[in-house]
Amino acid sequence: MKMDTSALLSRRSLLVGAGGLSLATIVALSGPAERAHAAAPTTPSDVITLAKSYEGNNLAQMNAIWTSKYDTSADWCATFVSWCLRGTDTGFSRSSEAFYDLCTPVSAANVRQGDIVWYYGVGHIGLVRSHSDGHIRTVEGNAGTGNASTNHVKLYEDPWDTTGRYKFARPKY
Repeated sequence: MKMDTSALLSRRSLLVGAGGLSLATIVALSGPAERAHAAAPTTPSDVITLAKSYEGNNLAQMNAIWTSKYDTSADWCATFVSWCLRGTDTGFSRSSEAFYDLCTPVSAANVRQGDIVWYYGVGHIGLVRSHSDGHIRTVEGNAGTGNASTNHVKLYEDPWDTTGRYKFARPKY
């Protein structure tokens, strides 16, 4: 039985041509990048599924996935939301505040999966995964306690705030 060695040669060529990158770095970059070629999501459920699939990715990993249009010259939380919504008619913004104008405002009582949450006074946005039991669950890019280069995509669950700390809008699905 003859063994097909083309895959082995391709992988070996990739390692040799990677210029000293570690195997872990190559795997980290090649795994998520494959998702970039998948069909862009068009429904709230599919957008959230895609967004959650990037959990833990940092800015360098996301930059390896995004096309040049999705660079991080501004708020990478907005760039992350734009990337996840690229299959909808919402549009694109690198600014979290400007993104609000691309969507339809909704009241807190009408929040649902796939809506966008804005945090007043922070200049940060995320995608709503769910809202129930007195909690809001989100997936957000540029999340964490560090800076933009050390932060990552993170899932959050926060108590529902009735003091008006959030505003919401619905993308154009």
